[in-house]
Amino acid sequence: MAHGPVVGVLSTSFGGPYFGGLLDGIRAGVAAHGGRLIAIQTLDAGTFNTDFKDPPPFPHHVAWDYIDGFVTFLNGVGPAYMRLAQQSGRPVVVISDNPEGLSCPTVRPDNGAGIGAAVRHLIGHGHRRIAFAGYLGQVDVQERYAAYRATMLASGLDPEGLYYDTGDMQEAGGERAGRAMLAGGLPSTAVVVANDLNAFGVVRVLTEAGCHLPAEQAVIGFDDMLLGASMIPSMTSVRQPLDEIGGLAARLVVRMVNGAAVADDEHRLPTTLVVRESCGCPGPLALASGRFADDPADADRLLAEIRTAVDRDTPAWSAGAQAAELEVAVKNVASALNEAAADRPTPAGTELRRLLMPVARRLENYETAVAVMRLFRDYGRALQTATKNERVEDLVYQIFVVLAQAQSSFQVAHGRSTMSALGTQYSVSMQLLRSQERDPRSLDWLRATAIRGGCLGLWPSADETGGAFLDVIATYDRRAGAAMQGGGRTGIERFPPAEVVALADSAADDMIYVAHLKVDNGDWGMLALVGPIQAGLAEGRETMNQWAALLSVALEHDSVLQTLREQEEVLRRAALYDDLTGLPNRSHFRDRLMLAMGRRRQYAVLLLDLDGFKLVNDSLGHEAGDRLLQEVARRVTVELRVNEAAARLGGDEFAVLIEDFAGREAPAVLAERLQAAVSAPCRLGDTDVAVTASIGIALGADSYGDTQAVMRDADAAMYYAKSSGKRTHALFVPSMHESALDRLRTGAELRHAIDNDELELFYQPIVALDSGAVTGMEALLRWRHPTRGLLGPPAFLPIAEESDLGVNIGTWVLRTACRQIARWQQPAMRMSVNVSNRQFWHGNLIQDVVESLAADHLDPGCLAIEITEGVIMHDVRHATRMIGDLSAMGVEVHIDDFGTGYSSLEALHDLPFDALKIDRSFVSRSSGNVRSRELVRTIVTMGLNLGLKVIAEGIETTEEQSLVRELGCTHGQGYLFSRPVPAQDFGAFLYGWAAAP
Repeated sequence: MAHGPVVGVLSTSFGGPYFGGLLDGIRAGVAAHGGRLIAIQTLDAGTFNTDFKDPPPFPHHVAWDYIDGFVTFLNGVGPAYMRLAQQSGRPVVVISDNPEGLSCPTVRPDNGAGIGAAVRHLIGHGHRRIAFAGYLGQVDVQERYAAYRATMLASGLDPEGLYYDTGDMQEAGGERAGRAMLAGGLPSTAVVVANDLNAFGVVRVLTEAGCHLPAEQAVIGFDDMLLGASMIPSMTSVRQPLDEIGGLAARLVVRMVNGAAVADDEHRLPTTLVVRESCGCPGPLALASGRFADDPADADRLLAEIRTAVDRDTPAWSAGAQAAELEVAVKNVASALNEAAADRPTPAGTELRRLLMPVARRLENYETAVAVMRLFRDYGRALQTATKNERVEDLVYQIFVVLAQAQSSFQVAHGRSTMSALGTQYSVSMQLLRSQERDPRSLDWLRATAIRGGCLGLWPSADETGGAFLDVIATYDRRAGAAMQGGGRTGIERFPPAEVVALADSAADDMIYVAHLKVDNGDWGMLALVGPIQAGLAEGRETMNQWAALLSVALEHDSVLQTLREQEEVLRRAALYDDLTGLPNRSHFRDRLMLAMGRRRQYAVLLLDLDGFKLVNDSLGHEAGDRLLQEVARRVTVELRVNEAAARLGGDEFAVLIEDFAGREAPAVLAERLQAAVSAPCRLGDTDVAVTASIGIALGADSYGDTQAVMRDADAAMYYAKSSGKRTHALFVPSMHESALDRLRTGAELRHAIDNDELELFYQPIVALDSGAVTGMEALLRWRHPTRGLLGPPAFLPIAEESDLGVNIGTWVLRTACRQIARWQQPAMRMSVNVSNRQFWHGNLIQDVVESLAADHLDPGCLAIEITEGVIMHDVRHATRMIGDLSAMGVEVHIDDFGTGYSSLEALHDLPFDALKIDRSFVSRSSGNVRSRELVRTIVTMGLNLGLKVIAEGIETTEEQSLVRELGCTHGQGYLFSRPVPAQDFGAFLYGWAAAP
């Protein structure tokens, strides 16, 4: 232990403020002894916000050669694992759990004291029917519930019938409890909730049901999460000293590592009730004054009060250079206030900002900032009362402005940090999800991160060692600026390698994070990363977990590709011939054709389609049809010469390649010979049948660049021959491209469609996934063609986009949609209108929007413009200005089909859009494809972190609806809710949907 003890931390997860606080305390305790921290995630990579009653099966002795002792969070690993650690001489300390049959020190919060204080506080408000909501699968929650019952009974109150099971420790569990409370008629007037996430869910459900908090239901949580302080009402909660719990666990395990005897006792640390508004109190932001009325000049008391306020959030700063810096700053501010009271010069502007910066840096949240401001105000107010000098009040105001400005600056800096982290996450995600372009095992993707180092170890192929060894594939060291490939085989106890462990600096907030690269049934090995704990960030450490999950998916994808490559030759050979006829198939025929084209010699392709085959198939059955195809194949083969080759392309379609023929008429002669052979009667059982062949011929030419073009022209000639009569053949000429004529005809007809009222809009609802309410609709264009019937956009919009028709039609759609929503009179709903590339760049979009809204006196907020990523990336700078103009008007802008293009995250960050619409291709594959699901999760996370709505398109099943809702999508659209319908039917749909229970 030349470099101090190495402590291993075992947990199912390390993301979020709870685990961050514990890790930070352990890191500080280990760093004080010059040691290091190795955090080992015992659950599959990518697991997030999931609670487990039992510990996961994790047998791997990762890094045991370095680890001197273990700290386990909750049920991070089973008792058998910890007993093995103890037997190997490695002491174990457990946080907030009682592993069965294990003797070791445990550290936990004093759950009973905090819950007891919460219940008594509510009783003090006059409550007698106090409920409890929580998940009794967690040991801590069991203790909190027992304390709740004991306090209720001791106060003469009956707790029976007032427990609500949340089922987990997440917000969704709280929502379940909230719904159960409402279903029971809300028998309580207050509820104590086992943790803050559950409490947030309870509050959301009760508030949405119209319950006024805390007047009709007071709520107290547990954990004192930062989000609770910013809620309305702000969340009263029990705070547990996470960093102190982690610090004590670290000190205990280090003492045992150093040979000290530590009893197998339970160590409980006090919890405190943080009173805010949800219990019925005024909260910490309520004004108070008079602290210094008796002793206005006591700067020492001011310092003590400020220390108390700031140390609540950053107790680790209560000593050392930071504390000394704070003391000097507070005393200087107090001195400045006294100078103002004496009517002497005081610091201002930059000088005042520099003076206050040590104080500002300690203001971790707005509650602390308000408390410190209040203390300065009260100190100054007492001075002003004594001296009657208004300059004191002026200086206090300046102090408020400086501290508020500093808070804003810190928030901006945090926002930039969050965006930087989001950009990193996006970059890593895109690299790992494109594993076919770059080998994810190289760890080159770590260059896009701030990670100090890393190592990838994979189980040996055909591993028979039971997970005892890993093949080190790559190591990464930021100082070297590159990843090192290879490293040999190593025991699991020696992973990660010593040189990677040495990169971690606990004093610099570093830890070694080890994730099991296991997702679903794929188990690939271990990933080690050396990076910051970032305990102050709610999302801290979670990115590493997601990287591990994405890497697991990428490795699985790479493995599938590798297997396919290895089998490619075998599969190719097996797929060259048609099973039914024995002839070469389409793929083989194209290979032969490609070779013929490459020889630069004369060639031609004959495409045969049987006339009357469907009648045989339908009347005599498929077996008879198959025998007929076999006979046709035999007859065609018999007619061929050395320079001719046949193939069955599929169905009743055959092809013949002829090379090196003498005259231009040779293909036609062959066609006549084949027609004669095919048209001869064929005996099928007891029936004689006769079929003929329509044959199209395409002569080889230098203008052909690929086989597809040759086959296309032969096919066009074949259809021409078929339309001319059976048993005929035709030589391709360019005029046969009827499809080109169809496009011209469609374009001409489309010009009259608007004037003839042939275009109409269908509408499809957009639904809020949390409530099921219809919040808007998307306008979808249809063409009711006088002869072809109802046509969807693919049949005509590509043609319109080639001319100015695209702009004209887009303007018509915009105005018609606005007119329709005005008729429906649905002010709470928003009409989404698609804007094409041509309309966006070559039309008068802004003017059209203004005129369309004005024509029907519409609020701009009822309109959303949908554009694709590709439209934006055409000219990001100009697009930003145009979208900014729309946003300034109050019109929302949505990015349609997000994830199908190659947009720049930086560009999207700068664009003021309001929602992302996830393409239906991702939604349809996400339920059965881990890679697609993780990509959807990445897009949703990015959108929500940007404050955007995330709309999932193409939801067709309740399974897809549940999945996208679990992934965080806010809205959905698809056939599950309604197909696109005409305006009159949509109006009826809205009425029926609103009336539905």
